[in-house]
Formats: sequence, C-alpha cells, structure tokens
Amino acid sequence: MLLDRLPEDYEGYLIRTDYRIGIQISLVLDDPNLSEEDRIWVALCLLYGKSMPPLETALAGMTWFMRCGEEKEMESGGKRLMWFDFDAARLYSSFRQTFGIELHKTKLHWFEFVALMESLDECSALSHAIQIRGTDTSKMKGKQKHDYERLKRNLTPAPALSDEEKEAVEAFWAQFDG
Repeated sequence: MLLDRLPEDYEGYLIRTDYRIGIQISLVLDDPNLSEEDRIWVALCLLYGKSMPPLETALAGMTWFMRCGEEKEMESGGKRLMWFDFDAARLYSSFRQTFGIELHKTKLHWFEFVALMESLDECSALSHAIQIRGTDTSKMKGKQKHDYERLKRNLTPAPALSDEEKEAVEAFWAQFDG
C-alpha cells in the first residue's frame, strides 16, 4: 500500500473501489431477506458494475477485494464484533475523532478505509463498543458481570426474526387494524 498504487482492477477487470462499495457489499452479504444466490449476485454487481468477469474470477476478485488483497484465510467461527449498519454513527464519529475525516465528504479506497478503521483510537466510540462486545464475561461475577452483559446487549443489534416470529408479530399488529 505504501509503495504501490492502490488497485483499481482485479485480473484486468475494473472494480469499484470506493469504501462505500465495500460497505454495501458487506451489507448485502449479510441481508437475510435475500437468497444466497441473490446476495452473491448483487455483491458482484456492486463490485464490477457492467464489466463482470467469469463467475470464478468474479468470486475470487470479490474475496480478494473484501480482504484488501490479503491472501490469508479469514478465521471462521469468531464472534462478530461490528456491523456497518448498526455501528454507522459510531464509525462516522470515530473517523472524525481519530483522523478528522468526515466520511460523507471523503473519497477513500476500500483498502485505505479498512486500514484506517483498524487504526481507530481506542477511546473512540466504535473501538469502545468493539472492546465491550469482545469482553469475555465467563469469569466475571456479580455486578461486574451483570453490567458487562447489559452493555453487550445494548451495543449489539437484535437478531433477525425468523419467518415464524415475523408472522406472529404481523398477527399481533393485525389485531389493531380496523
């Protein structure tokens, strides 16, 4: 990143490198309302636009892009500590606090954005939320454990409702429609 220009293509295929595209891809890949095929297709369209490479190349390119060119495998099974949609305000304020960057006014390559995100001040709102979410409370006791568990609940998005739960909520509200 320091000596080479930031990539604008993958294996000769132009890619959309703005950090907003990386965020949108992350959001689409997490969208429970889309099928797996639709999530992948929309993510690929976001990255490549109209110049879509063959599927195998496109998928490899998306993985490469989201990992900022890193070849190493991502560790699976880890606890999720950040959500772009849920943490949007914390992310915005943390960039402003740490770097003086107003994200809505700034053009950043995805690779730059991720590098900066990994370097946020540990006193920033996002870093603080991530630290609390990642705290192991299994060895805590009493009030300390209770307080940390409450903070974790408040700083973590509610899980998506299952189809059954959605139907139950709709049935409940239907009682009040007149």
